[in-house]
Amino acid sequence: MEIQTKYMGTIEVEEKQIIRFPQGLPAFEDQQQFVFLPFDEDGTFFYMQSLQNEQLCLIVCNPFQFFPDYQIDLGEQECKLLEVNGPEDVALMAILTIPEDFRHTTANLLAPVVVNTRTNLGLQFIPTDSDYTTKEYIFPGIHKNVAAGEGK
Repeated sequence: MEIQTKYMGTIEVEEKQIIRFPQGLPAFEDQQQFVFLPFDEDGTFFYMQSLQNEQLCLIVCNPFQFFPDYQIDLGEQECKLLEVNGPEDVALMAILTIPEDFRHTTANLLAPVVVNTRTNLGLQFIPTDSDYTTKEYIFPGIHKNVAAGEGK
């Protein structure tokens, strides 16, 4: 099927690529179908493109590439909603905020996007108790140097 995208124009996607978010995303509850499209050649970053609104396109990444010790505890309700049978069903994505200076890019680790790769069901998981924030620097060493006036 053809879809309109914010950054790539009209592209062809297969039905099996569509991730369904029964509850939408917070602040975008009416947006219930997305596709993940490669942003770069090495597969680090992805576009999370809405099928209902071509202007809604988030940049996401696998949080474990930048935060290897990252952990979340999905609740029973979330596992049921996503029809999760085991950890092998689950993939996580962190929504990024990318400022003009890419070195200051942050990841929302507080509320990751969780996808059951077997059923293509997704949700944005917001735990009731977490030490993570919505603005975790993905390049913390670089960010510290930039903040100190180095690396310009």
